[in-house]
Amino acid sequence: NELIAETQKNNLQLRDSINSFLKDYNKGRGYSFIISNTGGDNLLYADKAFNITQEIAEGLNARYVSAPKK
Repeated sequence: NELIAETQKNNLQLRDSINSFLKDYNKGRGYSFIISNTGGDNLLYADKAFNITQEIAEGLNARYVSAPKK
């Protein structure tokens, strides 16, 4: 358990470091997306203008509310 927790902590720190770097790196470059060519998470950076999470959540919630009960 301790090894797993430490690994997760290190992975989170690495991910935060990469995200911070990419945010700075992209200033002045204007990329909408930065994609990895390795396994795991393929999308490393995305412009927040493309974040449709709220719209998707609202659509799913609306569908769930209107779905017939079984």
